[in-house]
Amino acid sequence: MKSSGSRFFSTLEKSAAGAVIQQKFRDSMATMGSQAMILTSAGPTSMPHSSFRGVTLSSVSSLSLKPQPMLQFNLQLPSFTSEALHAHNYFAIHLLKPDSRSKALARTFSKGAMTHQDSGKVMPTQPFKDLTESVHYNTYSLKENDLVIPMLANAERVFVCQKKDVFKVGDHEVWIGNVEDIIENNTLGTGKISGGLIYCNRKFHKLGGHIE
Repeated sequence: MKSSGSRFFSTLEKSAAGAVIQQKFRDSMATMGSQAMILTSAGPTSMPHSSFRGVTLSSVSSLSLKPQPMLQFNLQLPSFTSEALHAHNYFAIHLLKPDSRSKALARTFSKGAMTHQDSGKVMPTQPFKDLTESVHYNTYSLKENDLVIPMLANAERVFVCQKKDVFKVGDHEVWIGNVEDIIENNTLGTGKISGGLIYCNRKFHKLGGHIE
């Protein structure tokens, strides 16, 4: 079939190693802009807040509207956040303001696990350790379950979700959540839409002008 305009050519030899393809895939995906959102997991009301779990995501997307709104995302395994989600089933997904505070939070929540220098034991990071309740976050109560979900103050909107389904694909889990509530930040002003915090080419961005 004839085509006018640009042509695309493979830069890979057919015998290219899988590792090369993986790196090219990673680099290609980095050229795509995506929402940087933070997930926080529910925990028992008695849990020390420094032990709350959370992670930065770039894979959140809407899955359906009917019969109930649902979101989906994926987590790389192993994951301490995944363990918390399996234990408590409720979580919050934050649409972040496109500012330097959100950038810092996204960096903090993306650090994953850490290895103890002396014992070599793998331990969870503590993204809430340096955050202050009622300043940097508040808690959303699930009284019937004796759980709370931490909600970050720098979010524009927060989607409160209950686990619908989860399944493993490769070295990741794909999660589906029913959206049970949506909390809007009433400090932003009516009708303001920022587009959220965007991650592209390994840097954070904010939405520019629309295309005419």
